[in-house]
Formats: sequence, C-alpha cells, structure tokens
Amino acid sequence: MKYVEEPAKKLPVLASVDVLVCGGGPSGFIAAIAAARNGAKTMLIEKYGFLGGMATVSLVGPISKFKIKGEFAVRGIPWEFVERMKQKNGAVTDLYSGNVPFDPEVYKLVAMQMVREAGVDLLLHAYAVDVIPSRAETGRCNYVVIECKSGRQVIEAKYIVDCTGDADIVHFAKLPYERSSVNETQPMTLYFRMGGARTENMEDLMMEREDKGYTIRALHELMQEARSRGELPLFGGPWIQHGSTLHHGEVSVNVTRYPGNAVDVRNLTEAECTTRENMFDLIPFLKKAMPELSDAHLIFSGTQVGIRESRRIDGLFKMTKDEVLHKVDFPDTVAKGAHHIDIHSSKDNKQELVILKEAYNIPYRSLVPKGSRNILVAGRCISASREAFASIRVQAQCMALGQAAGTAAAMCSSLKVDVAHLDGVMLRHRLADQGAVV
Repeated sequence: MKYVEEPAKKLPVLASVDVLVCGGGPSGFIAAIAAARNGAKTMLIEKYGFLGGMATVSLVGPISKFKIKGEFAVRGIPWEFVERMKQKNGAVTDLYSGNVPFDPEVYKLVAMQMVREAGVDLLLHAYAVDVIPSRAETGRCNYVVIECKSGRQVIEAKYIVDCTGDADIVHFAKLPYERSSVNETQPMTLYFRMGGARTENMEDLMMEREDKGYTIRALHELMQEARSRGELPLFGGPWIQHGSTLHHGEVSVNVTRYPGNAVDVRNLTEAECTTRENMFDLIPFLKKAMPELSDAHLIFSGTQVGIRESRRIDGLFKMTKDEVLHKVDFPDTVAKGAHHIDIHSSKDNKQELVILKEAYNIPYRSLVPKGSRNILVAGRCISASREAFASIRVQAQCMALGQAAGTAAAMCSSLKVDVAHLDGVMLRHRLADQGAVV
C-alpha cells in the first residue's frame, strides 16, 4: 500500500466533558441519558442526522427482547423510552413475546427528546476517527478526534463510552478485541419496508408469535428450491412482520444476506451494492409466492445495510454460551439477556437457534476492555464469545448495557477512579435504584 504523510496541525477542542458517548444507536443514546441523569457533563456524538442506529438507520425491528415468558428482563430507561413511544402511538409494548414493534420516525423523535431533556450536549453529523492517548498513563485516552461539517476537531473527555457497535474507539485506542473469521461472521442484511400488504390476514402471526415474525416453512422451501436453480441470491428467513413499522398495510422485511467484514470499507460498499440488487430480485418472488404480498410495493429500504457482527472487545470478563444457558448470579450484574442464541449463517440459508428457558446475567466486567483506564463499551461489541454474542447483540439488551455503561462512566467521573476499579456491586445497586432489572 502506498502512503503519504499528513502534515501535523493543531486541532480546536470543541468541548470538554466528563463523559463522551460515541454512537447514538440503541446503546448510545441510552448511555448518554444515564450519564447525564447521574450528574455527569455529557456529550453524545452521532454520524447521522438522527438517533437510533440500526433501528432507524437500517430499519431493524422489532426491539427485542424486554421480557421472557412474560417476565421483565429489561426495564429502567429503555422501558421508559418505549413507553414514551407508545404514548405517541409509536410502539406496541404488551406482547407476551417481549418484543416491541415500533415506528422508526417516532423512535427518532423520542430518542432525541429524551437525550435533550437529560441535558446531554448532542452533536449530530460528527464521526469519531481517532483518539489521542495520554502520554503519562497507558490505557487512558483524553481526546477523541472527530470529523464533521465544521472540520476536524477534538473533544476532551474524562471518560469515553464506545457505543459505535464496531468498537471503533477501542480499535483506535489499540485496546484488545477480536473478530470472527469472515466465514463465521454473521451476515449483513438490508431491511426494507413494503406497503399494500394484506396485513389483516397476517396480524396475529406478526405481532404475537414467540419466533418474532411471519415466516412459513413452505415459503422458505420454495425460495430454497429457486436458489438451487440459480434464480435467487443468498437469503435468510424470510421474516416479514410489523417489526419496524406499525401501519396497516405495511410490513418490514428481513430477507437479504451478505457475508463479509463490516469494518472494511471496500467490503461494506460491496454489501450495500449487492444487497440492494438482491432486494429487487427477491421482491418479485415474494409477491408471487405469498398471497398477502401480491399487491404490495417497495416503500423504503435501510439507509445503510444492517450489521449483526464485527469487533468484540477482550474484556475483564468474557461471556460464553455457558453463562447464557446456565444463569450465573454475578455480584456485578448490570443487565440481563433474554433473547435466543441466534446465529445466521454466512454460507447458506440456515439459522442456528437455541431457545432460552430464563433470563441470564451480564456482569459489568464484560464492558471493560483489558488495559483500559477510562474507556467503556456498550452494545454489541462487549466481551463475549461468538455464541454468547449471538444472544446479547439485540436492541433491548444493548439498551440495558447502555444504561449500565453510562451510569458507570458518571460514577467513575464522580469518584475519580479508573473504569476497572469501579465497585461493580455499588453500580448494580445504583442501577436497581433507578429501575433497571439487575
């Protein structure tokens, strides 16, 4: 590879804060609210012009999973958020499955309102591109470099919460992480929304079933036969449901698949192009094969491809399949998981699904990268094995982890302690006092 040397220059410090949250997705905007409510001067940066991440950028829905067998696994700020969406007719919150279908436009509005009401300094259209490590203390980064319409700038922060989904801050800080091989990494998906569907014939299937979607084995088999004849591209499901839409006659569709490396820009570009072409190949087949969609039309597709998996940190504690399947009462439990172990194959149309019998516990230590003094993570980049990650990666669990990380960062700032030295038991009590299920 050819290199050039970038000239050194002084960068303006845009803000100095106690807690900087990078990424405004499900974990990030909840983390920012939690940090601000716990007394920290907080800033949230997000690369798009709205909050919500995969939920609103990529139409990934429903929000899964707040309950298991009718019992709450996630409450606190995340449940306050969906209840506020419900007040605006933007969410369905009473499903036994524990999933919450939503309207992406209401999601954007309520997330933004809650962040601003909490006193968070919100900065949209801002993209973290590097960190500046402390020369005096290994493992500490006091500055995050951003690119935005105002140019290249720096934000000074005592504590940083990496909610980028891809562990970008951890990567920039040269803290340890891992990635599955491309053959094992779960595929990317371009969600899309269709109108003109006869949803009156689908309502019960879309809203109440435990397996979160309208999918018929016969339809999958028809698609598999067509693929074997070379007529269809790689696909998953299909899952056709009220996931990221609530409107009569509309469905959100999860069917495209692209195997690849979501943190490689060339690969990510190819994913966007291929899944968009595949969407137009798959829609005619679905319309022909599924009577409820015979008169349906494409309304909108995700602003970007949905990403299931990329980097996972190497943390102080690594969640494994055993901790997911066999509940462990960690003293520093800060969130609970409830979603099935759900692994989508990058090689074919298969899905590995392990149904959980009860909620499990996630410890604070899994949010702390090894060697970090002031960086925490939340969301799908926490420290977990491939199998454990396949359960933890969903939105409601990411939101719960966001509340934990934001609260922890604020406590660290107040107590002036490194993230690895925060008393996890004290954090657990604080979260319980603020309505979280721990």
